[in-house]
Amino acid sequence: MPLYTFRNKDTSEQYDKVMSYEELQEYLKQKNIEQIFKMNICRYSDNNGAKDQFTEWAKDPSITGDGGFKTYGKARTDYDKKEDDKEKNKNKS
Repeated sequence: MPLYTFRNKDTSEQYDKVMSYEELQEYLKQKNIEQIFKMNICRYSDNNGAKDQFTEWAKDPSITGDGGFKTYGKARTDYDKKEDDKEKNKNKS
């Protein structure tokens, strides 16, 4: 069953209760109770592992090859990327 958050208007106390939707409808009929709506925002990162690589791939507007997604090696840090960029720029010179 879902968890709902409420506020008692008289005391300003906030609390959570687990109840069915039907129970929620009945509970909200009380004049001194209001429901509090919350957004749970989650951000994940797996240090440039498969999830991060897929997210970056999905954002890329250009499609190359057959359009299939394949991971590209172990997780890499920002430091690793900067070192690669330095190496690429050195080779261009």
